[in-house]
Amino acid sequence: MKAVNVVLGIATAIILGALINLGIKAFYPEPIAPNYPSYPVMAPITSCAPNDTACIQNNKQIDAQQQAAQQKFEQQQKAYQDQMDVYNRNLFIIANIVGIVMFAIGFFLVFAVVLASRAVPIGIMVAGLWSIMYGYMRGWGSIDDQLKFFIGLVIAVLVIGGSMWLIQRYQKSHSSNT
Repeated sequence: MKAVNVVLGIATAIILGALINLGIKAFYPEPIAPNYPSYPVMAPITSCAPNDTACIQNNKQIDAQQQAAQQKFEQQQKAYQDQMDVYNRNLFIIANIVGIVMFAIGFFLVFAVVLASRAVPIGIMVAGLWSIMYGYMRGWGSIDDQLKFFIGLVIAVLVIGGSMWLIQRYQKSHSSNT
């Protein structure tokens, strides 16, 4: 029976963790990266005779087109990076809120529901912790240190305080049974 409980807990954590990630992507899609512009193949810049003004002019025109395309792409890339910074910051906040809620639900289900096993609520807690870690991984470079610290403090209080409470309840229930 213990092996089944472990499998149920792990399966719950994996399924809910994947569902959280899928839900975030489904309802808050990621910005789309720009593609480098593809133009019809231009004649390469060729070496010109010193007095071949048509060739020199053609090379200048090709070079100007390539530079304009590169500059436009760089502007699009900068705009995309700005959008990704905002997206990652928001994803950090969303994933952490969902993770804290999922962890709290799992935590309270451990005692609120009389189950033969506590594997499923613990799996829910692990999925919540996964969501929190995912938020930190995605948003690390887009979040200021004060927000990271505040969210981390809330999570630490919830996890450590909750764990200590769980241990005390477990010890009380086992000391009264003996």
